[in-house]
Amino acid sequence: MRGSLCCLLLTLFAWGCGPEEGKKVELKDLMFKCVITNPVEDEVIRVSINGKEQVFEVPENGVVEIKASRIAPQYSEVMYGRKVYPVYLVGGEPMEMAFDGNEDNWNRKFSGGAKAINDYLSSSISLFESSYFSDNEEKLSENTKKLLEKNWKNLERKGLPEDFVAVEKERLRYEAYGSWYSYRMNHRWMTGDETFEPGEAYYKTLRELAKERKNLVGMMAYYNYVRRSIATLVSKGVEELSPNDLIRREVKYIVENYKDSILVEELMHDFVYEYILEYGLKGQEDLVELYKKNVKSAAKLMLFEQMCNTWLSLCPGTPSPVFNLPDANGKMMSLEAMRGKFVYIDLWASWCGPCHREIPFLKRLEKKFAGKNIVFVGISCDTDKEAWLKAMQNEGLDGIQLYMGDDLVFAKAYMVSNLPRFILVDPEGNIVEAYMTAPSNPETEERLQKLFLI
Repeated sequence: MRGSLCCLLLTLFAWGCGPEEGKKVELKDLMFKCVITNPVEDEVIRVSINGKEQVFEVPENGVVEIKASRIAPQYSEVMYGRKVYPVYLVGGEPMEMAFDGNEDNWNRKFSGGAKAINDYLSSSISLFESSYFSDNEEKLSENTKKLLEKNWKNLERKGLPEDFVAVEKERLRYEAYGSWYSYRMNHRWMTGDETFEPGEAYYKTLRELAKERKNLVGMMAYYNYVRRSIATLVSKGVEELSPNDLIRREVKYIVENYKDSILVEELMHDFVYEYILEYGLKGQEDLVELYKKNVKSAAKLMLFEQMCNTWLSLCPGTPSPVFNLPDANGKMMSLEAMRGKFVYIDLWASWCGPCHREIPFLKRLEKKFAGKNIVFVGISCDTDKEAWLKAMQNEGLDGIQLYMGDDLVFAKAYMVSNLPRFILVDPEGNIVEAYMTAPSNPETEERLQKLFLI
């Protein structure tokens, strides 16, 4: 499992979903009031309208007036602190949602426009169960269909408007099948059958549901299904793909299978931005060109440009960002104090499985290059210091082990988004590699041997 250290705020993608392709939707002005009892000081309300997150300050009386011109009926979310409430916004008639600002009270009450719809969305639906993954394909399909039919029947009993029922049935379909993309991985894990490969019927269903559907482009459940299924579809029959090979298969699939400019833009942003954020710009000129060709949003392009510029500042030969962090005894150690030696940095965490798998290889490197002009530094990204100390003891880690805690300056400067992450700095404090190969990669030992002419 890989853990994200920094979150990319993506535009919420949930507007204008219609039951039929080509059907015109009447646009009306939104008048939506949120009434909060016991409002929390300085807390704000966030609402997605027409696919863009908008932020509203909450006055002392807790009443927030939210207005927007000419909107189509749309799924959205109201976010307040850690609370996230699904809502269905409609224009033309005043809507009201009342809830308690207290974190322990998640109840809400609707009145006015779309009351019946929002009351329905506030109720529970039957969810996909992880136990389905242990079944064979036929049983998986049967259980998913039963789940969907159960939710459809529950919806039909509510007596809601036909247009909403039609599009809600599609949302429920994509919610029911939303986890199918991970069937191969989870079935292998749950059954112990490491050779399991789904049959053509499974991939046919996955492909069929992932087809472009213009009337659902703004539906989050549909978009998430498409985004998650692409990696599974392009990896069919392949045991393991390098990240570099996988991203190129993914963008090729996007270009060949989707024509809607909004959908393509969102997919390109998600796939290409996140890939370059994690792996850097080196050798990615084709991806940069593809991104700029398909993404037209000024906000996204600015975000992408900023990220690319940060990676350019981390090119080999440029001064490395620095750290000054405590070890297990509280002694502060800085990168500057290690000048005169190469520094191989391992950013890891106790909860990170891949991090633990690298430790035996890292120990072998440390032993191989003992006495050479290089130090190996482990930097924990744990938020729980006790978990870090316990993991160090269990793994028998010694040498220089530092604790980052809340001091994320170094990780942010290197745009660390996933763990483990390895960095190599030269004796002058300049970057050799901002995204160094892992200890388990044979190239790592070869590169270090060249440094010391071994």
